[in-house]
Amino acid sequence: MAPAAWLLLAAGASALVAPVRRRRATTTPLQASTARDVLWTPNADYVTTTAMDRFQRAMNIEGTYEQLWDWSVSEPDQFWTQLQDFLDVEREGSDTPAREGETMPDVQWFPSSKLNFAENLLRHGKGPLANEEAVITVSEGMGRKAWTFAELRRDAGRVQRALSKLGVNEKESCGAYIANVGEAVVAMLGATATGATWTSCSPDFGARAVADRFGQVGPKVLFASDGFVSMGKSTSTIDKVSELANSLPSVERVVVISSSGKEFDASEWPASIRDKVIGWEAFLDGGDADPVFTRVPFSHPQFVLYSSGTTGMPKSIAHGCGNTLLQHGKELVLHGDLREGDKMLFYTTCGWMMWNWMASSLFAGASIVCFDGFAAYPKLDAPWSLVESEGVTHLGTSPRYFQACRARVTPKESHDMSKLRVVFSTGSPLTDEDFRYVYAKVKSDVMLASISGGTDICSCFALGNPTLPVRVGELQAFGLGMDGRAFDRDSEQFVVGEKAELVCATPMVPAPVCFYGDDDNKSRYRGAYFDGAPGVWYHGDLVEVTGSVGSAGGVVVHGRSDTTLKPGGVRIGTAEVYRFAEEHPLVEDSLVIGDQLKTGKRAGDVRIVLFVKTKDDIELTKELETEIKRTIKEGASDAHVPALLKQVKKIPYTRSGKKVELAVKDLISGVEPKNVGALVDASAFDEYREMALTWKS
Repeated sequence: MAPAAWLLLAAGASALVAPVRRRRATTTPLQASTARDVLWTPNADYVTTTAMDRFQRAMNIEGTYEQLWDWSVSEPDQFWTQLQDFLDVEREGSDTPAREGETMPDVQWFPSSKLNFAENLLRHGKGPLANEEAVITVSEGMGRKAWTFAELRRDAGRVQRALSKLGVNEKESCGAYIANVGEAVVAMLGATATGATWTSCSPDFGARAVADRFGQVGPKVLFASDGFVSMGKSTSTIDKVSELANSLPSVERVVVISSSGKEFDASEWPASIRDKVIGWEAFLDGGDADPVFTRVPFSHPQFVLYSSGTTGMPKSIAHGCGNTLLQHGKELVLHGDLREGDKMLFYTTCGWMMWNWMASSLFAGASIVCFDGFAAYPKLDAPWSLVESEGVTHLGTSPRYFQACRARVTPKESHDMSKLRVVFSTGSPLTDEDFRYVYAKVKSDVMLASISGGTDICSCFALGNPTLPVRVGELQAFGLGMDGRAFDRDSEQFVVGEKAELVCATPMVPAPVCFYGDDDNKSRYRGAYFDGAPGVWYHGDLVEVTGSVGSAGGVVVHGRSDTTLKPGGVRIGTAEVYRFAEEHPLVEDSLVIGDQLKTGKRAGDVRIVLFVKTKDDIELTKELETEIKRTIKEGASDAHVPALLKQVKKIPYTRSGKKVELAVKDLISGVEPKNVGALVDASAFDEYREMALTWKS
């Protein structure tokens, strides 16, 4: 942003963060006649049964969702305080003040309040739901296993007591390198019962990539799977777990969870960590005593998630205990219409924020299904079979799966979808064809909630609403308390009906409480999200507010506006692709972009493209491509492996030494970049410009 533009924006910053709500629209909202087709409308009787409707009536807010949302962002202190009471969050201390500070990131919510995350999720272990199933594991390797709410509370207590004996408390952390199984949920609840910080990664990540993450947090105890099963094939992770444990000096105990049901055998583990490893059953403390819950401050770092950028180590993003609980409760209960007795199945891994989100379903008295394996194995319709057999009410998946099913699977004819009430989709924008597929071939009477947010807030900016219609191609609305806007950098205006930057203009509860290892001034945190007006969060997405539901939504997501990649919905930065690609002895330099696919079964998804400058310009053969991809896969994960490699003679850099990823991405998309003058060598663009002439996405 030019200095003059910055001054103009900063001069108006007070209007952006003032407690009085300002109208966002500077263009005329789309009229109903031009709005997108409505695919589903909730009937009036159903609306009155939703928590969203009950909450609006309890708050005495008359009118539409627009009025409720407007109140929630103009009176945030009142909204978040009232929401805690409505959701019956168990806590102690005072709700006053609701916050200290006026502008992000220097805002602390409910500084005089304490609570325990596990205590709130395990509250149904006593009462009417105690003997109902709470957590179900469906695994390729071990079949089906379930815990009732009472058993979940008991086993979480056994983990809590075992951890406490090791000295784990609210000042410590626990890590999990683990498959999506019920034991992962039990371990998380046991750890958070002590107040300890929890962080997790999927076992398909390379040990070095996980060490880069966990090394910043310093877990005292590491929970780990000894392998995983996918498409009928078992893969041992013993060597990777051992490598990880040996690279983390903070780890005192490694708790091993079997991926096949086989009994733990310490002799299978390398001598270097044999004195640290213990099987899951042996680790659990005996007895049925109730968990001891340590209540921590509202903003206590409870969960650490990771997001990498173009340079440096992955960012260790800490989310507060109360922040996460309150935001997830709002999204699941109000926006997701999740009720006691419902069942949530979200296809995820423990390395994705949707795992944390799914686990929070327990707070609502709903059960969760943890699936471990390859979702569409042995047949493409396997997920729909699981929906039927488990009586799933809430299904979460990705656009890629819908795209695969479109021409081949009609669940409403082949499976019993009678209990399915809500379908969530996230990871990449849901195409119009995907919207129509769900209503034509899955179920006509279902709320299709396309949701968008991310690791940065461990939740959503825009999502579903059971009181509003579903329109093709749109997310229904911005979430309550989330002051989302589309900001056009060129005009320096908030716009409706135009593609622009997603920003959050006023403080929000799910903002991270800190980055691990950041300095006292939060310089990494500020640099990641706050590059405009003071206190305004820049999320890195391009969105369009259609105005079909007023300024609260609907919302169309057009993809990333920064260099973060989201292939298949897995959000990664380019730094780790560079790190491992350039470790190969024949790679001199490289550049990565995300190329959005426009045709084919994966239309709308993003593929990673790696441009490679080889040493001495040796030929990029198929064999060399395979070696580079293997190096990236082993060092990082499958998700980091480029779909396409292209050999180039030059990598363009700015005069300040930065690779110009966005400019190359623009060129490939047919858009001439504006910053050629900032390049060290303007001719570096020539070969990319030539490639763009025949590029196919």
